Amino acid sequence: MTQMGKDNCLTLKLDGTSPDELPMHRLGKYLSALSGLYGSEEAVHFKDVSEGSACLNTWVDNQAVYNAVIERSILQASNSGSAYLKLVALLAQDGFEARIINHNKVTILEFPSSVEEQPLVIRKKGKVQGKLYNVGGKDESAPVKLEGANGETYHCEATPALAAELGALLFKQVRVSGESEWIKKDEKWKLKKLVIESYEVLEKSNVRAAFKALHNAPGNQWKDEDDAQAILKALRTLNCE
Repeated sequence: MTQMGKDNCLTLKLDGTSPDELPMHRLGKYLSALSGLYGSEEAVHFKDVSEGSACLNTWVDNQAVYNAVIERSILQASNSGSAYLKLVALLAQDGFEARIINHNKVTILEFPSSVEEQPLVIRKKGKVQGKLYNVGGKDESAPVKLEGANGETYHCEATPALAAELGALLFKQVRVSGESEWIKKDEKWKLKKLVIESYEVLEKSNVRAAFKALHNAPGNQWKDEDDAQAILKALRTLNCE
């Protein structure tokens, strides 16, 4: 039979409550989320709730699993895993602060006291354009970077074959298309990544020639505009953006 060892214990310390104040249904939610964070369900055991705020004490079958539980917990936190976010959400709802400590009271993991706004993510066919300034890497997905009109960086990926073609177009204006992922935070959409499926080279347009062609086109109403130069100026501005 596995015995509880002194050195393989972990405690979730909830600051802002006590064993007498923490309702059983909330305790159940914390234990469920904690079990998901720790993993190794068959080897992690709940011991009790002790004083010192409310301390949820657990122990692990052996040192190897104990180390794996700690590693998983830290990885969940660094990757914003679902079990970690579930615990963070519970803490935010209750207004608690919390940390996981070992038997020596050393902090293994500290939780934020509130949930930050989670960005909205959409995936769709998309396209971006700009100056191609970086093509690199040696993996199956080569990183490709474009500089947008306002100096922003568009992060893309391409197959080695496409990357080789794009490498010959460095510092040219291109438009790339493919599956894209966009995130929305603070009311702004930003490209997270675009996997390039096709591309085209953009030639610099002659704005004055384009204006002249529009001006002389049959049935075009621009001939009647009082301030044609203002329109030309607006077109030039748009072309630069």
